[in-house]
Amino acid sequence: MITKLNIALLSALVLGPAALAMTFTGVVPTDFNGTGVVSLPDPLGDAAVPAMAPPGTVTGWDLSGAAFELDRTAAQLHVGLDFFGIAGDADGDGFDGFTSPWLVILGGVDAPLLGGSESILAAFDFDQDGTYDLIAGMGEEDGVYRVCQYNGPPTQPYRRFGAPLPVHQGPNFYNPAPLSPDFELTLNGMNLLEDLNAQVICMNVLIFAGSLDDDGIGEDNLQAEICFTREDVVRAEPLPASPDLVRAFPNPFNPTTTLAVELAETGHVELSIFNLNGQEVATLVDGPLSAGSHQVAFHAGNLPSGLYLARLSTVSGQQVSRLVLTK
Repeated sequence: MITKLNIALLSALVLGPAALAMTFTGVVPTDFNGTGVVSLPDPLGDAAVPAMAPPGTVTGWDLSGAAFELDRTAAQLHVGLDFFGIAGDADGDGFDGFTSPWLVILGGVDAPLLGGSESILAAFDFDQDGTYDLIAGMGEEDGVYRVCQYNGPPTQPYRRFGAPLPVHQGPNFYNPAPLSPDFELTLNGMNLLEDLNAQVICMNVLIFAGSLDDDGIGEDNLQAEICFTREDVVRAEPLPASPDLVRAFPNPFNPTTTLAVELAETGHVELSIFNLNGQEVATLVDGPLSAGSHQVAFHAGNLPSGLYLARLSTVSGQQVSRLVLTK
């Protein structure tokens, strides 16, 4: 592993070799679903909202997690930042850029298209020397995607965009429309930073989403070491807090999907569907279920297109999965 990165190497990382980019749809669970994906989960609700917000409000800063895929052949690192709501929709009303009345009263702003001080970014310490080397994302108060040197200590990362690296920004995707709510990017030239023939490749990452202008809505961040092995057996820290899982197939769907539920132990289970206003629109399970795998159908023929949250509540805690209904 390289002991210290320099500007020439960082520039080559951004420019990189010519290669076919990963296809991004703006929906991380759809795009990052291979065996070589490293996933970092993040709980619902750790990006807090003010008490004045409507019950059940989920801010667009609340990360569901991050996903990483290393393409050794193309020497590319693909990154997907998954959100419970629409990325950048600070007040969680389903409309990026429309400021809800309660937020207006507080003096906050939900800026459109990551304007103002709104930021979504990923920073990387490739040589794991304790100093981040590169920062990629939007945090310069003009809604422009950048790849730059990381400037300064790991505090206030939205202000740590240093000298820009060469113009090619790498394939990236951001679209606040309801059917493409996530943030995705690709970094090129990984062979200049790592020996891609190595058995294990590790790096430190920092993910951040938030704003200075939304007056009391919490920021969200993830910091972890991620590692890839030659066999595509991947690991990441931290690990999921709960063994109970709920996943939807297909997703996006129209109008029916199946929720696959994995339970670590027998007990009382509640499986409910919520819209982004926090309103419960369906109760699928409310009673005892045995440990193991279960499949539950969800028919949404009477609901409008958009984003929904499937919440699984068990004795182990809660897990939330995002559903995309397209009609």
